[in-house]
Amino acid sequence: MLARVEAVANREPIGDVLFKTIQEKGVDAAIKQYRELKSNQAAYDFDENEFIVLGYGLLHMKKFREAIEIFKLSVEAYPQSYNAYDSLGEAYMDNGDKELAIKNDQKSLELNPGNANGVEKLRELRAQ
Repeated sequence: MLARVEAVANREPIGDVLFKTIQEKGVDAAIKQYRELKSNQAAYDFDENEFIVLGYGLLHMKKFREAIEIFKLSVEAYPQSYNAYDSLGEAYMDNGDKELAIKNDQKSLELNPGNANGVEKLRELRAQ
């Protein structure tokens, strides 16, 4: 059991791997890399939080297209996660795409009606 815990702990965070690729080769190369690596669950940590942290890091860097693409991967990998849709909606909002922001916030709220952040963002978007 200890060996399994160590193996899990030693997996490389996929967010770090993809961020490096985005910096060196762009987001399209990172998406391709993700698709190639996703079958290797033993070597990489594909936790949902990896995508969320990477996406928000890109948003803070004003790399909206890149953040949107990473959040799309998050939605693909975790289609039942309200947080994935909430984050994608926020990226679209920051990029000025109100329609897609609303669509993703609505999906987030379908998955988790108690998502107060999603309710507030949706209210703000509809008021614009």
